[in-house]
Amino acid sequence: MCPSISPPADRESFRKTESAAGRFFNDEDNLRSSPVCVLGETAKVNLLGFDDAIGKYVKVNEVWLQVVGVLTPQAGADADSENVQALNRNNTIIAPLNTVMRRFEDSNSYLKDEIDGIYMKVLPTTDSVETSNVVRAILNATHKDAGDFTVIVPAGLLEERRRTQFIFSVVMICIAGISLLVGGIGIMNIMLATVLERTREIGIRRAIGARQADIVRQFLTEAVLISIAGGLVGIACGFTLSRIIATAAGWSTVVTASSIAIAFGVSVFIGLLFGSYPAVQAAKLDPIEAIRYE
Repeated sequence: MCPSISPPADRESFRKTESAAGRFFNDEDNLRSSPVCVLGETAKVNLLGFDDAIGKYVKVNEVWLQVVGVLTPQAGADADSENVQALNRNNTIIAPLNTVMRRFEDSNSYLKDEIDGIYMKVLPTTDSVETSNVVRAILNATHKDAGDFTVIVPAGLLEERRRTQFIFSVVMICIAGISLLVGGIGIMNIMLATVLERTREIGIRRAIGARQADIVRQFLTEAVLISIAGGLVGIACGFTLSRIIATAAGWSTVVTASSIAIAFGVSVFIGLLFGSYPAVQAAKLDPIEAIRYE
């Protein structure tokens, strides 16, 4: 069981609120590298049982430490974050910093700076990301840019996750926009081809009294019907594929009525938007020239 190092700035809060028995180590213990430790409740039970642990010794690696205090039971481990291992204070052995640095390393060297990790707690009003930049700069200077450490900030991880989600959303919007553009151009090409094929029909309708608005309405209606049919097919394919993916990959997929309504509305809007140009072009045809068209 590896000792956990408590930052000096946080010792007072430990001493006042979390010592169920005994005491917390002090600055003198730290300066003298005293072989003392404070146990979490679970660590105390696992190592020494349910009897009084104050004054007894526990062996960590090859070092004997005297128990000077026991922490009060905690509600549970801190919540896990990505790339951050949760710290369960109930199952920790907390020792002074100098004790760990001088007693748990290679005996051939009086002082080693290799430790598993340091947990730092900043004030609520302090920017943790800026603090991490300062800590990283200090470690880079002391370690000669060796790159043998990692500074992890939960707030930074959350910000990185938000940034990743934002980029993913932008990419998906771009893909959807390209798909809509391609679909709209397809509708426009179909309607332009229809206008070309039905030029004589348009001329005859104009000759018997149809107005330009009537021709526009006719072709816009056809474009919207094409969009409605495509939207219905797309909704059916999307719903079916989501179920297949959920079944095959074990994911939980949700198809809401609002998403279906929005997708269907966008489909109809694309039909109106890209069907307007062919409809206007059809309405502008000269009736006489249209009747003569072969």
